Amino acid sequence: MNFNITQNFARIYRTIGDQGIKRTAFAKAMGYSSTAQLSSTLDGEALISTKAVIELVRNFNVNPTFLFTGQGPMFMSEKDEIGELKEQITQLEKDKNEILNKSLELAEMVKVLEKRNGDLIDMTSLALKNYKEEQEKKKETTENK
Repeated sequence: MNFNITQNFARIYRTIGDQGIKRTAFAKAMGYSSTAQLSSTLDGEALISTKAVIELVRNFNVNPTFLFTGQGPMFMSEKDEIGELKEQITQLEKDKNEILNKSLELAEMVKVLEKRNGDLIDMTSLALKNYKEEQEKKKETTENK
């Protein structure tokens, strides 16, 4: 395992340089005001700044794990772990919203069904009361005959 950040940074610089990026453009993309700052970092005279690390990740898709440890791919792909996690978060948020909406719909359905149940109980009570009254009237009618 290579924990030499200066060496890892130099490899990244060479690889990006091989892609046609000039020294001045590279330094500027890292947020350096001059190529002298870049030279100091490449030579190990200065540590790479946090801002420069952020700009490397932002502008060149440099894998910070590679920069710090020398492990993994030098560059993050479009489908890197962070991107996959972002997609999962987006899907989970979408699922959560769908579940919330469905829960609200079901809560409304429960209210409607509770009202219908109450209405059925009332109608059943009235029907039973009416039936009893009818039975009592029939009984009285047959007894009076």
